[in-house]
Amino acid sequence: MHEHKEQGSVLDGRENSDGLWRCPKCWGELDVISNESIKCQLCHENYPAVEGIPDLRMGKGDALWEEHDLQLAQRYSAEVQKESLETVMKQLSDRPENTQETQVMRVKQILGAPSKFLRQFDGWLKPCVSGDGLLLDIGCGSGGFLVATESIGLGAVGIDASMTNLIAAKRMIEVHGGTARLACAYAESLPIKSGRISAVTMNDSIEHVTSVRTTIAEAYRVLKIEGHLAISTPNRFSLTREPHVLIWGVGWLPRRFQARYVRWRIAQAYDHTRLMSTWELSREFKTQDGFSFEFIVPLVPTEEIENFPPLRAALAKLYNRICQWRVLRPIFLFIGPFYQISARRIA
Repeated sequence: MHEHKEQGSVLDGRENSDGLWRCPKCWGELDVISNESIKCQLCHENYPAVEGIPDLRMGKGDALWEEHDLQLAQRYSAEVQKESLETVMKQLSDRPENTQETQVMRVKQILGAPSKFLRQFDGWLKPCVSGDGLLLDIGCGSGGFLVATESIGLGAVGIDASMTNLIAAKRMIEVHGGTARLACAYAESLPIKSGRISAVTMNDSIEHVTSVRTTIAEAYRVLKIEGHLAISTPNRFSLTREPHVLIWGVGWLPRRFQARYVRWRIAQAYDHTRLMSTWELSREFKTQDGFSFEFIVPLVPTEEIENFPPLRAALAKLYNRICQWRVLRPIFLFIGPFYQISARRIA
């Protein structure tokens, strides 16, 4: 682990000089007024910020939730200033719906994320991390992917719909010796000018967007020609438990019954998660001309199998042995636990 860097505004240095983040109203460049305020040079719109991370959501989502999240992020920022990274992530995972066992599992996953992604850089993510341009991680969460890209010297930036997540991501990146380049925004309205990005990644986030079609269109817009898009997401019709709520059979139900089923089983909301099958996501990609894409059946990562109970671990190892058989590929694309898409902008 690298020595902790002195904290500063995420719009300092590279972010401000290259005009990366843009005003979502007029596409003007942004000026730092303070760590709590960002202003557009062109239309003079003011945007709130936390630790210099601009809030560019523009009220395009649930306004009450956005305000609550902003206030929570402000409190969270003050509370974790001098805490260890593990404590920061424990507080991030401390939610009413999480049991103590689930919280421990989530924290372990968060802290191990940079190593997990580094192992994938020689695999399906290689096209995204092989170039010299700027990479955008949509739904960057607690920042594990950005830590991994920083460790190989690749310039990367992240957006997330939750300011609270971004405070955690900033801590994660800085503790590992990196510089946080973050903005709070929605995937359907990226505050970045067209053709600015060389690669876009979405790790377990596309299932949470409001419009998949608009998200794909926005990724296409900000990508350069020959830029790559990589998506990893749980499979709607998986035979395993739904990974967000850890219960069986959610995806097999008609969509109108899924949230009610989750509330009945565990009294938890399920209104902002929409798992997709491969044919559903393929259909959305085909509406966006200019992408070539392929589906990938991934292996269950070894580091995850190590945390499974014995029976589940044995089944995961069996799955890894047979899921790459070409004759069985269509079956695993339909019922496998998750899948990946590797896409390239060709026009």
